[in-house]
Amino acid sequence: MRKKLSTKCQKVENNVKKWGVLIYFYIINYSKEMTFIGEHSAKLDSKGRVILPAALKRQASIPEESLRFVLKKSNYKQCLELHPIHEWNAMMNQLTKKLNPIFNKKHNIFLTQFAKGTIEITLDGMGRLLVNKNLTDFAGFSKDLIFLGVGSIIEIWNKSTYDNNDGMLEQDEFEKLAGEIFGDNFNLYE
Repeated sequence: MRKKLSTKCQKVENNVKKWGVLIYFYIINYSKEMTFIGEHSAKLDSKGRVILPAALKRQASIPEESLRFVLKKSNYKQCLELHPIHEWNAMMNQLTKKLNPIFNKKHNIFLTQFAKGTIEITLDGMGRLLVNKNLTDFAGFSKDLIFLGVGSIIEIWNKSTYDNNDGMLEQDEFEKLAGEIFGDNFNLYE
């Protein structure tokens, strides 16, 4: 499948170079290899805007004008999650395959709670994200923020909450949890 996709991408690239943005969109939407890495500081302005750190834009590997995200409250932590739109769509497809919100009340409640407060956002002309007041209040944002790359998601934290390790485990608890999840014989690099 991967070879077939790369051949198709090459044909598109060779035949229609004028569609540069479309080519990037095509490659990203079908490769599913987006990973965000690192801890990045940022400042929230008085209007709720924050510049997406350059390293994270670079890691997205698509032109800035094509970056679209879903911003939502974290389910388990006092932070926000920034999902690239194609990752969000893939996740929602998986959820809707497992859930039947039309005929199952519990599924309906779960899906509503999961999606509550989500917004679709893009970068403005200055490379900023506009975070609405409802979401900034939920996360307890002040001026100083931390962007944290966590796989295909970017978490956005209030700096003091992040620095205090609020919602995080102590090192020994983390080690115990890792053992419970992965077992003693798990090798991440195999």
